[in-house]
Amino acid sequence: MQNDIIHRLARRLLRGAIAAATTSTLIFTATPATAAPILPEFGIPLGYSDPSISIGGAETKLPQFNDLSIDPETLKSPTGDGEEKKQPDPRTQDDEYDPFYDTSTVAIGKPGSVLRTQSAPVAPMPKGIDYPLPSSVTKVLYSSKLHDGTPTAISGYLVEPSVPWTGKGARPTVVIGRGTVGQGDKCAPSRNWPLNGQPDPISSNRLVALEGLYDWAFAAEGVRVFVTDYVGMGTPGIHTYMNRKEQGHAMLDGARAALNLAGDKGEAPGKVAFYGHSQGGGASAAAAEMISSYAPDLDGAAAYASAPPADLDAVQANIDGSDLVGAIGFTINGLVARYPAVADDMKKHLSEKGQETLDDLATMCTNEIVSAYGHQTTSTWTKDGRSLDQLLDDVPTGRQAMQEQFIGSVKPGVPTMVVSGKHDLNVEYGQARTLSRNWCSLGGEVIYRDDVLPEIKGYNHFAQAISGAPFGLTFILSKFNDVPVSGSCQGI
Repeated sequence: MQNDIIHRLARRLLRGAIAAATTSTLIFTATPATAAPILPEFGIPLGYSDPSISIGGAETKLPQFNDLSIDPETLKSPTGDGEEKKQPDPRTQDDEYDPFYDTSTVAIGKPGSVLRTQSAPVAPMPKGIDYPLPSSVTKVLYSSKLHDGTPTAISGYLVEPSVPWTGKGARPTVVIGRGTVGQGDKCAPSRNWPLNGQPDPISSNRLVALEGLYDWAFAAEGVRVFVTDYVGMGTPGIHTYMNRKEQGHAMLDGARAALNLAGDKGEAPGKVAFYGHSQGGGASAAAAEMISSYAPDLDGAAAYASAPPADLDAVQANIDGSDLVGAIGFTINGLVARYPAVADDMKKHLSEKGQETLDDLATMCTNEIVSAYGHQTTSTWTKDGRSLDQLLDDVPTGRQAMQEQFIGSVKPGVPTMVVSGKHDLNVEYGQARTLSRNWCSLGGEVIYRDDVLPEIKGYNHFAQAISGAPFGLTFILSKFNDVPVSGSCQGI
């Protein structure tokens, strides 16, 4: 059974993701014509010695890529017909008003209470990908809390599977936190592919939306899926990027909202799990830490945290000057919004250019920060030429605020798999291993894995969203079925 699950998930997820990725010159090579021959060098299991998963003592192998039938053109158009169609850009923009996200007309209630729903169309399944389409996709506005306990509303969407759950107990729910999509409202997962007729991730250049394939992979196994937009993404206010409490609240209250909607249909509440890569990995890790204290009503089964930014100091120092340096601006914008003292101190040290940069970043999606600010250093944003990391030594309020986002000081309330990549140039490799060690020292049940990929010329962070997925999906499904996990806290 384990082997069947591994092969089914790997084939479906990797076929879709790699088909999409091979259309993009960003990931593999300078020209699409040479992308296909390089594909086997990218994949599993080539490039590492042990492509196996051990869950409950069962050893299984991931399929070779030559087992997959991939049409690299499938995601170039919403119809999946392999033809690129010239049409006006329909991407959601920041100045577009959508009444669904207007929180001024709702009364925020108990965390997880549903404030508003709206049916949302989904993109047709691309040719060559065999996920069953879900029976319904529902945009959801739900109640949650800010880091200080202030009530707030968060948006997201719910995917109800079109196939039955055949595992143990009632249908389970997985809450997915997307990787870094940006800080502007237009970047919210519920405003992008695969919802609302939005263009595919390749055409729109919002490549993180490829993580929408996670939705279909879980739903194809009969698992209910809830995707959160996080605080302030889509809804009014700034998105508080990498705020530990607010991301944890968004995930946990998203689970509550999903179960509330299922209960309205007479369905029994089942187990819940949390899944994410990059920012989503941090959100999943935060939810794992907070479930026992913030949401003990949930029947937590597992969490998967791929490339989690658990130590923002280490991550910030690592990406300063990289293609994702703009994510440091996302972090600062979020801290300034929640910590008034930090706002006052930053004004003293930021140059006019630095403040303009932060204001600009607050409206941007990840693809835009790469093109506009990629490989800048934060020393160009300050008055005295020091980097923001160096500046924090003289801004104790800022350093303290950063430290409050640290993940790894609380025992996770569910078994958790952590994956970190040696060749990840964005989320620092060692701090995720440290997270796992910290959790183990606290008595947590932790499965740690190095990412399986060889070096891919700077793109390992993005690629890990694909390469880690079969491990993460299988781990969560195993815990939904009460399969014991062997090897906890070994080899870290």
